[in-house]
Amino acid sequence: MKSLLKDLNEVQRQAVEHTEGPSLILAGAGSGKTRSLTYRIAYLIKEKKVKPSEILALTFTNKAATEMKTRIGELLKNEISPLWIGTFHSICARLMRIEAKAAGFDQNFTIYDVDDQVRALKKVLSGLGLAQQKFPPKMIQSRLSRLKNQFKFPEDIKDQDHGFEGMMHDIYKNYQAYLAKNNAMDFDDLLIKPIKMFEDNPKLLKKYISKFKYILVDEYQDTNRAQYLFLTMLVNKQQNICVVGDEDQAIYGWRGADLNNILNFNRDFEKARVFKLEENYRSTANILEAANAVVKHNNERIGKNLWTKLDAGDPISVFIAGDEAEEAKHLVSIIHEELYTNKRSFKDIAILYRTNAQSRAIEDVMRRNAISYTLIGSTKFYERKEIKDLLAYLKLIVNPADDIALKRIINFPLRGVGETTVMKIEKFAEMEGIRLFDAVGRVDEVASISSAMGGRVMDFYNLISKFIGLSKKLSAVELTSTLAADSGILHHYKTEYDQYESETRINNIKELFNSISQFVTDREKEGKDASLASYLEEVSLMTSVDEWNESSNAVTLLTLHAAKGLEFPVVCITGLEMGILPLQKAHETNIRELEEERRLMYVGMTRAQKKLYLSYAIRRRKYGAYADSTPSIFLDEIPPDLLNIVRAQQGQRRTKRKKATSRRKKIQNYFNTGVSQNPDELFYRIGQPVYHATFGKGQIMNLEGHGDKMKITVHFTDEDIVKKLIKQYANLSPIEN
Repeated sequence: MKSLLKDLNEVQRQAVEHTEGPSLILAGAGSGKTRSLTYRIAYLIKEKKVKPSEILALTFTNKAATEMKTRIGELLKNEISPLWIGTFHSICARLMRIEAKAAGFDQNFTIYDVDDQVRALKKVLSGLGLAQQKFPPKMIQSRLSRLKNQFKFPEDIKDQDHGFEGMMHDIYKNYQAYLAKNNAMDFDDLLIKPIKMFEDNPKLLKKYISKFKYILVDEYQDTNRAQYLFLTMLVNKQQNICVVGDEDQAIYGWRGADLNNILNFNRDFEKARVFKLEENYRSTANILEAANAVVKHNNERIGKNLWTKLDAGDPISVFIAGDEAEEAKHLVSIIHEELYTNKRSFKDIAILYRTNAQSRAIEDVMRRNAISYTLIGSTKFYERKEIKDLLAYLKLIVNPADDIALKRIINFPLRGVGETTVMKIEKFAEMEGIRLFDAVGRVDEVASISSAMGGRVMDFYNLISKFIGLSKKLSAVELTSTLAADSGILHHYKTEYDQYESETRINNIKELFNSISQFVTDREKEGKDASLASYLEEVSLMTSVDEWNESSNAVTLLTLHAAKGLEFPVVCITGLEMGILPLQKAHETNIRELEEERRLMYVGMTRAQKKLYLSYAIRRRKYGAYADSTPSIFLDEIPPDLLNIVRAQQGQRRTKRKKATSRRKKIQNYFNTGVSQNPDELFYRIGQPVYHATFGKGQIMNLEGHGDKMKITVHFTDEDIVKKLIKQYANLSPIEN
């Protein structure tokens, strides 16, 4: 073991050998976090003679747990099965199986996944006489999950106001009773049930405190309130707890992770030793200097400075695109250069973005250029449910003989038309020798279908028939946007999901509008058919193209959140604009959210090993129309002498460095474009909620120009329409947040 420790750097070795008492290992990106954790466990077993069964090691992914087990096994070359190592949920499930009786459950309890939870909530809502339209089960499931992660129970929310929040107490209480009746726990119960069990059984808690003499935690910055309580309950008097994490990579606050857990570790454990792993083995010096410069603007951090013995490497490229299509085309040129000039493989390249909707333009250009790609953490754009649903409507409108499309959407959004009814109509169509769609229009002739059910079916038939007629009058974009509203699809995704998922799905639908708009524009310029039918044909071909290369050798497309823990020789971060990275709400309303966005940028930058490409668009399609963009403030936080600016109109990279002051001034000019500095215009800011007497409530999406002639783009949420108004005649009133 002593010889193996020689492979560690000095700080890693100190962290491994300091086994007694609390310790915090601040592990910067690419600094050997996993190595330090696995060596520490191996050191405890080999040198300190600690029994594997006395060690509790907690991770956040099964992949991380498996990797740690493998590495420890290789170091010790013996059986380590008694070692308690796994995710928080798997460890708690194991614990609850053993102690089920003490928690009031049978040992064979069921663990409900999200779909099971939603079905259970539907029964609970029905029992309470609550309509699912007003109390969407999926939204409630998300709300309950957040409450449980915060370690809150029905009694903690019983004094809420009337309405949705007011009913949450009864829903929560009855839901938990339903789970208990069915001898079931949901995913979040696995975290909170052990804590309640230990609170109610001090002797049992003492048993496990005595059992686990050493506790180790990976990715401590991602722990939530329940996980924090579980850990602190199990720590023994010697406080032998070691946590590994990086406050600069805390990017999951939106799902309940509490950054204060790692920031306040020294307060929770006053005798804690802190070890900072700052030597990076992954990235070039230029990439690290740029990443450090960005994250240093955050206040909520303990502080460290990554460094490396590697070469400075290439400067960071910043591409200024005219729009998102040009940005996507530039990615192709980067890929070609890396493949043919630098002799890299597709798998060496990753393209990162802030939101899933951004992948559409990138996926389109990848397919058109026969570039093999794969997505991590999300579904390919045209394979996402909300996109396939809307495309199915369009396919049926264009081709009423498409039975597959019809059967997909006849009961979406829910109309109460079940499979049995559809089968009866299909049988009638066969007997009459007519199309299924025509049989739907003659549903009143199907004797076995009630008049009430027939009315629902006819509503669907009339909707499609109306849009078949409108398809000859409206443009493809107008038809699609009107259809999304009239069919109830937009309403469905606004009400059936929690806010985060709802916004994601609606953004994807709006990105489909952009896709159609871009297609029409391009086809008209080329003098080609720009009809809706031709668009659907192109999409169909794009989604059925055979992969011309092995899937393992493909460019990786993924969100910045999904990129955490990964690394690539070449990384491209796209959409560096205000409102995208960072998201506008973070910039306008909440410094803590802005700092999390900055950490997300830091995570993305530190995924790069050799080359880092950044890009933004001067304008980008929003709601089917172009809107001017403002470059991200994160770009201005990178020292200018580390950057090479590439403009679309020049098409060539500047290879000569300019003076830092000159470069910084030029970049700052981009940031100031379109942003009013006039005090009497401070009310008119992007993100500001407003009210209009005719259009109702809305939010400012974009500003162009200055003074009375400033153009204000507003998304009016009441009507779900976008209007561009002149300030002098806008008649907008601010709404206080």
